[in-house]
Amino acid sequence: MTPGFARRLALAGAAAAVLVGATGLVLGSTATLTVTPKNAGAFSTCVLTAYPTTSSAALDAVVNEQAKTNSNGALATIPVQSRTTRNTRGFLRFDVAKCTPTIASSATVRTASLRLNLAVAPDVSRTYDIKRVTGPCPEAATTCWSENGLTWNNQPPVAAVATSTLTLGPSSATNQYYAFNVTADVAAMVAGTVSNYGWRVSDTAEAHATGYVAAFKAKDAGSNASGAPVLVIAYSP
Repeated sequence: MTPGFARRLALAGAAAAVLVGATGLVLGSTATLTVTPKNAGAFSTCVLTAYPTTSSAALDAVVNEQAKTNSNGALATIPVQSRTTRNTRGFLRFDVAKCTPTIASSATVRTASLRLNLAVAPDVSRTYDIKRVTGPCPEAATTCWSENGLTWNNQPPVAAVATSTLTLGPSSATNQYYAFNVTADVAAMVAGTVSNYGWRVSDTAEAHATGYVAAFKAKDAGSNASGAPVLVIAYSP
């Protein structure tokens, strides 16, 4: 973490946007977050990626209202659709315990962002929610849900309030990462105050009569490592 990060960093509402690297990174909206570390040098970073497809650090799957008993854990994209009787939702889970070195339960999580690479932009402006999965899990999988066992009918419950939101539209660049701020969730997972069952990504206003969809690159997108879902955690002991 660079010394410049020691200054106060405010990420405020839907206007928050940060460009990182060549492809860029856009942050989803969340409550204002102020970070004032006492010692920037004490920061450590954990990056968990869903690449390669055999990665055990991450899971992703899609549930489809039109095919309620089908499992969709091997799709190349995660389509998130709002359409009457045809809504689709994405589920993602990153195993925070696989961070190296292990993040101690006493550590302070400063920031955490779940980054998804946009494959298909929606035809009109749409807002997407990321909500923490709260369980219980009907299929009794050890990680709350499994890629090959999750369906629309047995999908686990989620928190009533979105952890973070992200607005995308026709002009949103594809092949670029967009980030949901999941700092509060990851901090609770590390501390052990909530179980890590992952997150659900869905359209804020589902069941649209016309139907609108955005698609993000999934774990099984192929050999493109730069497009896989990523969870980035910055923390201090």
